[in-house]
Parts: sequence; structure tokens; C-alpha cells
Amino acid sequence: MNDLRARIAQIVERDRARIANGERGAKLAAPTETLSTRRDPSGLAAGFPSVATRPGAPTPGGPRSAPLADSSPPFVVHEKRIALDDLGLEIVGRGACDPLLVAHLGLKGDPPERWQDVLFLDTETTGLSGGTGTYVFLIGVAHFAGKELILRQHLLLDLGAERAFIAALKKEIEPFRACASYNGKSFDLPIIRTRFVMAIRSELTIDDSHLDLLHPARRLWRDRFGSTSLKQLEESVLDDGRIADVPGWLIPDAYFHYLRKRDPAIIAPVLEHNARDVISLVRITDRVARAVLAARTGRAPDHAPAAFALARGFERTGELDAAFACYESAYYDGDNALRAKLAIAFARHLERRGELERALRMMETLLDLGLGSSRWRGQAESRIRRLSKKRWRGLATAT
Repeated sequence: MNDLRARIAQIVERDRARIANGERGAKLAAPTETLSTRRDPSGLAAGFPSVATRPGAPTPGGPRSAPLADSSPPFVVHEKRIALDDLGLEIVGRGACDPLLVAHLGLKGDPPERWQDVLFLDTETTGLSGGTGTYVFLIGVAHFAGKELILRQHLLLDLGAERAFIAALKKEIEPFRACASYNGKSFDLPIIRTRFVMAIRSELTIDDSHLDLLHPARRLWRDRFGSTSLKQLEESVLDDGRIADVPGWLIPDAYFHYLRKRDPAIIAPVLEHNARDVISLVRITDRVARAVLAARTGRAPDHAPAAFALARGFERTGELDAAFACYESAYYDGDNALRAKLAIAFARHLERRGELERALRMMETLLDLGLGSSRWRGQAESRIRRLSKKRWRGLATAT
């Protein structure tokens, strides 16, 4: 028995020595992790240069992932440059950022000084409900440089390399002090923040100033078009609908299928979908900005709910002349329900401008029509009493 134990001890010591020597040799032979520029070996870049990092990173352990070849990078970055004139941009990307203008674009936080400080982004994830188990496998980011929009798409080819993927993404977004998204406040930014914390224990730096275009787009176009998805706005506002597009709910399955098959044709529609989302985000931002600037010069939207939405926005930014023009347009172009909704605010503007008789006639007419809730009617009657007293005081002073 003692001989057997001694024999086992010798075998264990021999194996330990062999493992230690192997690990030492592997450390000497291991390549240094660097950033290197190379062509995408999978063919996904479609002719655009790709930045690949950490060749030979560990392959993902999940059953859905196929191992990468040693020569394949764990993620790639595709870049494309588009001239501003080709995008039809008139305001966004040109000149300085108007602080009052970006407030109409859903800004939360301090306004950026230049359009070049804004990073437009959109993500594709392994699930649509978020949570710590959901990965960001593709993120498209775009920024202005000179007279071009630079679109860069970060695609994760190996779930096991998420840490390096997120670290590279951190370097991409750190120079920017603001971001623009479409519903990013509710989806994109929270999930990116989660991946930053879980993968590299870092905070997200671009959410201090955030332009979420979903909300101004809804205010301008929901009553006219119903849906305000990017796809709908491409058709209705940009007149540039998608002929073929992969549905968003199929994208996670398409990505996992790609990880198994490694066929570039599987992931190509997802890349195209993401690129269109980012570019459409930029173009919709410009269309919202155009509507704001047109209303400032007295050209309020011909759609009454949109004019009403802009009027309230101008009130928030203190642009009272523009607010009055939009209230007036919305009142005369809108239906009775909208007129009742905006009448008290419009009467306040008329009072400020000294048009007391006009304000009184408007409020009395709406009451005679029996419009509004009981609460609204109480407010309207209070406004009428206020206007009547002010009118009689003015008449008494004149005499």
C-alpha cells in the first residue's frame, strides 16, 4: 500500500511539473494584445476597412456559439463615410449647436457646443427585453467630421470576447460629450450601461447630455401618421422607405444562427438594418430641427397637433412669439377638441399681447359650444372673469 501511495505521489509531481512548464512556455509565446487594422476575414465589411482586436481570444462557452478560427478576430468595426449633401441635411451637422434648438430635440442635460460633439447611436442585442443576460452584439455609432458623417459599426463575433469589445467601444465613445438616439433613454442607454458595468466595471460617459428623438418625433407626427417608428418615418417623412428589411424581433435569432454557421449572408441584413437606423436617426433629427426653425420664422406646421406641440415647446424655451404663432395656427386649423385643449394657453398669450376682446370672444364661444370637461369649463370661466375685469379696468382708465 505504501509503495502504491509513493507511486501515485510520483505521478502527481510529474504531472504538476509538466503543467507548470507548459504554462511557462505558453506565457512566453503569448502575443501582446494590440489594436491592428486588417481586412475582415469573414467578408462582412463589404469592402470597408475593419479594425480587429485580440486575434485568438477565447471562444464562447455557450452551446449557440461556434468556435472561431485562430486567424479570425473576436470582433470587427466597419466604417463608412457619407457626404452631408448626400443625406440632404440642412441644419444638423452644419455650424454650431443652438442651445434652444437642441432643447426641442429632446435634450436632457447640458447642450453640446458643436454637432461634432454628438454621437448618434443604435444597438442590436441578443434579446429585446434587456436584463443582465442580454448582450449588445452590434452597435452603430455616427458622428460628424468636416462635411461627412462617419458611420462605424462594432460587431461582436465571439461572445467570450465581450470585455475587449466593450473596452474598444469605450474608447470610441469617450471623446463625445452627448449622444442622440431613438428611444435610447428607455432601451439602448440602460443596456449599454449594464454591459459597461458587467464587462469592464466602468460608467457610461455620454448619457449626461442625451437627445432622445422619439419624443419630439411623436409630438410632431404621431397624430398624422399613427406609428412613429423609424421605419414609418422613413416612408412618411423622409420619403425613403425600406424595400427589404429584417424585422427587429428576428435579429437575435439571426445573430445566434450566424454564430453557428459563420455565413456572412446571415448577418449582412442585420448590419444593413442597423446602418439604416443610425442614418435615419440623423436625418429625422434634421427634419425636426427644420420644423422648429420654420416655426420661428412664422411658418408653423399645417398640421394642427404638430403646431400645438411646437407651441408648448417654444413656451418651455421662452420663445413667446414663436409659441403664439404656433398656438394661433393650431387653433384655426384644429378641430374643436384641440381648440378647447389649447384655448387657455392661447388666451394667456392674447392677454399678454393686449388682445383682450379677442381672448374673451374665443373663450365664450367655446363655452357656448359646450366643449371641454367640467374642470376645463371651470378654468375657462375663471379666465373669462379675469379678462372681463382687466377689460373694464382698461376702459375706466381710458375714460
